[in-house]
Amino acid sequence: MSDLTDDKLGEQVERTLDTAEVGDSDPTFVEAGLERVGDGFHSVPELTRGHSYKLSVVCAGKGKIILSIAVKNPVRQTLVCDGVTFRQHLTASAAPIKIDGDGMPGATGMVGWRLDRADK
Repeated sequence: MSDLTDDKLGEQVERTLDTAEVGDSDPTFVEAGLERVGDGFHSVPELTRGHSYKLSVVCAGKGKIILSIAVKNPVRQTLVCDGVTFRQHLTASAAPIKIDGDGMPGATGMVGWRLDRADK
């Protein structure tokens, strides 16, 4: 896949997650990222214990990714790279939450994530 295609898919993912312009002006925003599916993504965000968060993940391209979220009740989900947003609510505990997205064999495209505070 060419970089040009990755650029277009990356822009699509950012539009879907509304992360292109997000920043300090949004008080609920925690973090976001965008990676090639083949590179995967790995995040251990700093979260406040007892608070609720919304995780949104979008994969655009071909194939599937495996999303793993290490929390009290671990989440492992296969996501199709079809541009549809997957959402998961998380509650921070004493242990760090680890979020991983890894492309399955043959998967290509871009994957992005966004984490926001769910509680005010």
